[in-house]
Amino acid sequence: MKSFSLAIRNPEKSIFFGKAVSLFLQAEDGQIGILPDHAPLATTLGSGPIRYKLESGEEVRLDGTSGFLIVKNNRAVILLKG
Repeated sequence: MKSFSLAIRNPEKSIFFGKAVSLFLQAEDGQIGILPDHAPLATTLGSGPIRYKLESGEEVRLDGTSGFLIVKNNRAVILLKG
């Protein structure tokens, strides 16, 4: 199963760093989904759930705050404000 690197951070700590097969979260202008080999993207995030699926099949859900999402070269980085 294809995957991509996912990093989730807030100002105090790293929340997650590893491989994911899908990511769904709330951008400022609507829901967004990220899969492996996604086109480059940079966007601001609104408050809402962050859901991602690991290579093992485990699904993780976090309560997200506003922040930023950057996707490039099969990597997704989420920088949360709080």
